[in-house]
Amino acid sequence: MNWKSVSKVIDAAVLKPNTTVEEVQRLAYEAINDEYRSVCVPPYLVKLAYGLLKNSNTKICAVVAFPFGYSTLSTKLYEVRTAIEMGANEIDYVINLGAYFSYGDEAVAIEASKIVEEAKASGADVVKAIIEVGYLSEEQIVEVSKTCVSSGVDYIKTSTGYGPRSTKVEDVRLIRSAIGNKAGVKAAGGIKTLDDPLSFLEAGANIIGTSHSYEIVSEAKRRFK
Repeated sequence: MNWKSVSKVIDAAVLKPNTTVEEVQRLAYEAINDEYRSVCVPPYLVKLAYGLLKNSNTKICAVVAFPFGYSTLSTKLYEVRTAIEMGANEIDYVINLGAYFSYGDEAVAIEASKIVEEAKASGADVVKAIIEVGYLSEEQIVEVSKTCVSSGVDYIKTSTGYGPRSTKVEDVRLIRSAIGNKAGVKAAGGIKTLDDPLSFLEAGANIIGTSHSYEIVSEAKRRFK
């Protein structure tokens, strides 16, 4: 274990409603120096992030229907296509929980398959479905995760960070148990210190989403010299 093994699995996020150009510029500088896996930004700042990072190894991740997920499917598809046109390599979309609770997992499957189809046709490398574990029972987490993966999603992401609770290690273990090695797991939501990503990685996560990337990597540099 060294600090780069931590930084290279981090999707560094700046997703507050008041996120500024200056914050994205600062994050891009950190991403280049610390070799973050990706930066995750609001749709209107994707083009800026791409311009700053296009010559680096850091990917551009755009959020879609963030943070509540209840946009219409046509709106989500437009967001996906536009974000990729502006330079996004990866899409993190929020599933429509209202549709799931109203109509069951078929609604999740239809949405996921259409978003994956649009994203891959437009040139994206990766699609992650944000399932917002805080609103779901264990049985529902399993069902939604399996449905999304069966529909072509590359990663299950636990939370937006705006849900009713932070992600727990048990959530990651449950998702990993449900989907096996058919897809990846991105742990996000309430991840603030180095011990958090270390615990989630041990539980089966592949990617860590956090708005505290600088603090976490700085702690990793001190601990893993």
